[in-house]
Amino acid sequence: MKTIEELRSSIVDMNYIIEDMIRENGLYCLLGEAKVGKSAMALQIANSVCNGIPFLDLKTNKTPVLYLSTEMNPSETISRTELMNCKLNSDDFFYTYPEENSTQLSIIKVEKEIMNFSEKHNGKLVFIDMFNGINFGYNYDLNNYQDMSQNIFPQIRNLCGKYNVSIILVHHLNRKGKSLGSTAIDTCVDGKIALKQDENIKSTFYLKYESRDYPSKDYILKKDNHLILTIDEDTEDKLNDNLIQFLKYAINKQEFTFKISEMVSKLNLNITPPVFGKLLANNKEKLEKLGLTIKSRRTATDRIYTAIYKEPILESNSFEEE
Repeated sequence: MKTIEELRSSIVDMNYIIEDMIRENGLYCLLGEAKVGKSAMALQIANSVCNGIPFLDLKTNKTPVLYLSTEMNPSETISRTELMNCKLNSDDFFYTYPEENSTQLSIIKVEKEIMNFSEKHNGKLVFIDMFNGINFGYNYDLNNYQDMSQNIFPQIRNLCGKYNVSIILVHHLNRKGKSLGSTAIDTCVDGKIALKQDENIKSTFYLKYESRDYPSKDYILKKDNHLILTIDEDTEDKLNDNLIQFLKYAINKQEFTFKISEMVSKLNLNITPPVFGKLLANNKEKLEKLGLTIKSRRTATDRIYTAIYKEPILESNSFEEE
C-alpha cells in the first residue's frame, strides 16, 4: 500500500519517440483502407524518426528504425523512398522482407530481427507492414476476440517489453471505418492512427489519433507529388464531401438547429465532430456565398447551431429572363 505522495514520487517520466503520439515500449496500429497510403505514411514517420525531424509538427526523438515489410519488396521500397526524398542511411534504417516464394514473416523471424535490431543498434521503433503478413504458426480467427486478445496480441506485446521497442502494426480499416477484425485490436493497442482519404478531393486526407497515453488528435492533411502528408492550413478553400452532404441537408430543411456531434451521426459523415466543427468555421464565408448562414449560441452544457438556407441571388447576366 502506498500513499498518494509515494505514488507520485514513484512515477517515471514517459519517454516519447513522437511527442504526444508514440511512446517508448508501446504498441500501436496505423490503419487505413486499401491504397490510401498507409505504407507511405509509415515511411514518412520512419524518415522523421531516423533523422530526428518533426512529424506533423510533433517533435521526434532520433532513433534507428526497423521496417518489416510483407507488402513492398526491396525494389518497391527503394523506389518509394526515393520518390519521397527520404534521407535514410545504413546506420538508422533497417529492412526485412519475406524469403523468396513467401508473402509472410514467421513470428520467430520477426522476434529474431527485432532482437538483433535492439541489441546491435539500440533501435526503438519497429514497423510491421502488414499485420496480416505475420505467420504465428497456427490458424487464428481475426474476428475472434479471444484469439486476438489472449493469443495474438500478447505475443506482439511481449516483444515490446522484452526488447524495449515500440511497434507500429500497419493494418486495414473495414467498411465502417473501424479496425478490420475483432474489437480486441482496438483494446490491445496503446494507440491508433487512422488515415482516410476525402472521396471528392483526392489530395485531402483525414487523420484521427486515439491513445490511452496522450490526448486525441484530428488532422486535415494534404499530400504532395512526393506522397508527403502535411497539415493543410487552407481548409477554408475546400468544400469537401462532408460539407457537400451537410449543404444538401440544409437545402432540404431550409432552417434548423443542431449540435455538431448529432449532425455527424445523423448524416453518417466520414469525419470526427471536432474536425467537422473546424470545417464549418473555416468555410463560413464560402457557405454563405452558397446561401447557407450558420450562427451559434452556447447554453450551460452545449453549443447549439442554427442554420438558415436561402437560395443565393444569381448575377443578372447568369441567365436570360424569359
